[in-house]
Amino acid sequence: MSQVNTPVAIDNDGSAVLERNVEPSKQLAHTVAEAVELYDVDRTAAHIAEGGYSRVALQFPDELLADSTLVSAALQERTEARVFILADTSYGSCCVDEVAAEHYAADAVVHYGRTCLSLTTRLPVVYVFGRDAVDVADLCAQCESELQGSRVLLVSDVQYAHALEDIGKALRGICKEVAVSRIAVQDCAYVPGAEDAAEPGRLWELEHPIGEYTMLYVGEESLTLTNLLVTQRCQSAFSYAPQTRTLRAESARVNRHLSRRYHMVQRARDANVVGIVVGTLAAVRYQSV
Repeated sequence: MSQVNTPVAIDNDGSAVLERNVEPSKQLAHTVAEAVELYDVDRTAAHIAEGGYSRVALQFPDELLADSTLVSAALQERTEARVFILADTSYGSCCVDEVAAEHYAADAVVHYGRTCLSLTTRLPVVYVFGRDAVDVADLCAQCESELQGSRVLLVSDVQYAHALEDIGKALRGICKEVAVSRIAVQDCAYVPGAEDAAEPGRLWELEHPIGEYTMLYVGEESLTLTNLLVTQRCQSAFSYAPQTRTLRAESARVNRHLSRRYHMVQRARDANVVGIVVGTLAAVRYQSV
């Protein structure tokens, strides 16, 4: 079994976070009932009760902050813990912000939305990925000509992980073999240091060497996709973007993040002096580097 942890890949000078335009999510909840379903409130409350946590920080990315008060109210009704919202994480919202949470003496964090699944060092984390829609029939129709008879490693961004089993079943009628990945913390909390604790990361089992597989990534272009392309030596790779319903073969010519990474690697090779910056927002073992 392989496990892949995908840390943040920093390939810009930080200006992007200052210049970006934040668009609200298209799946904003309008009532508490909608928030309970969209944000998996009952499962989250069960994890809080099971862990005996008394002060719980809720970390939302900017685009989901509009729903944060509904989610907080729903959790407050279902638990005895004091729940509060972190609204000051300005860089790397995919990372769990242990620093901000500890400023308020939190003993657990609930992280919402996209995540790079970096390991945390101190606080237990409950991940809530969301359940964005995927048109499985359209995906399979577009993959038929490209993946016919291939061995496929199926992976996804976290908000589409809920659909991977259904996609895998549909693709088995087209492909020679389909290995479906899963996210280790999809249904359980991550507790650093706990015995037999599931660590954040993607898991899969392959019957053959990974070089014999084509990777199919479900999700939009992102650093997660770039990290998987760089670290996993599949014979080829495709991505399907559910928001635009487009399938494309991945390469540096079409993937902006991958192209920028190659460019920065070349610049580093030509440099006389290289500085190493280690992000410590929530990165385990950074002191040993």
